[in-house]
Amino acid sequence: MKGVAPLENVLVLDLTRAVAGPFCTMLLGDLGARVIKIEEPGAGDETRNWGPPFLDGWSTYFLSMNRNKESVAVDLKSAEGRRLVEAIARKADVVIENFKPGVAERLGIGAEALRVGNPRLIYASVSGFGQTGEQAQRPGYDIILQAVSGSMHASAPEGVDAVKVAFPVADILAALFTGQAILAALYAREKSGQGRRIEVSLFQGMLCAMSNLATATLNTGNDPRRVGVAQPNIVPYQLFHTQDKPLIIGVTNERLWRRFCVALGQSDWADDPRFADNRLRNENRDVLVALIEAVLRQRPAAYWQEQFDAAEVPCGQVVPLSEALRHPHAGVLTVNHDQLGQVSFPENPMRLSDHEHRASPPQPLGKDTAAVTAEFLAIM
Repeated sequence: MKGVAPLENVLVLDLTRAVAGPFCTMLLGDLGARVIKIEEPGAGDETRNWGPPFLDGWSTYFLSMNRNKESVAVDLKSAEGRRLVEAIARKADVVIENFKPGVAERLGIGAEALRVGNPRLIYASVSGFGQTGEQAQRPGYDIILQAVSGSMHASAPEGVDAVKVAFPVADILAALFTGQAILAALYAREKSGQGRRIEVSLFQGMLCAMSNLATATLNTGNDPRRVGVAQPNIVPYQLFHTQDKPLIIGVTNERLWRRFCVALGQSDWADDPRFADNRLRNENRDVLVALIEAVLRQRPAAYWQEQFDAAEVPCGQVVPLSEALRHPHAGVLTVNHDQLGQVSFPENPMRLSDHEHRASPPQPLGKDTAAVTAEFLAIM
């Protein structure tokens, strides 16, 4: 028997657009929250136009961030638009916005204004660099945050200026941090009866997520060694070339090191004093990596995958996304869309007993405006 959704009866007023905010509210919707998404009339969320690819005029980028939401198109600069937002906020549990700092306040829909009529309201603001400070007004797009957070520099190998993560990692991390803060605030409200003000910045989110690198830099004064598709603290833990395809191998302790040597057919390496522990393997990284790759290049990746799997040595082939999505553990969610038919998404990985994630498709711009207006203002 399916239980009550974890966020059943939680109402979220979504004043966000693009990625960080919409991804956060989508996950809350997966968990059962009712999400009312406010969009600009005519244009809507900017991701509606991000493409190609498009499916019959629908941006796949927009589809990926906006399931489980009602779409309401109103002008927040108009008295009517603000009136509707204020009416929803009086009933809402959570408001999320990602305007440039100060914009919500100028529109009259900032935290203080909306919490006057609803002290239980949890109000979350997501921005590039925080709500205050000398750089608070800087644009907070993901690619900028990947650059200025040090992520691009640290991810690149020597001789390469920068490497960008393929997905909007700064946005997604901010979405996850914001969602966690909202859940904590909902829990705290059960005891205190009071809402909270939440602020999350993409910049601090990136630095926090790079905790291992940032902690080392803070305490040594040195930037991380730039090793590209390798781990700077552990050897071997990186990409290697085989006879045909690249292979990622991760050896994180001495038990794995000995098993790795046996699987590679080089048992004597386990007792080589140059490689006796991880510190020495790191000091002799260049020598060891060259030796390993010389052996791996003699056979195809599938052969080595079989050898390492049998020895329980962590490894994996580098594959395109299309192949990863066919993996037996890659959950795929399919919903029926009125215009597009069946649309598929990667599954939400949070699995809770007695709960199946909601799955309603992204809506056309403004589809729910009349119904939501009638519900909260009792007018058409």
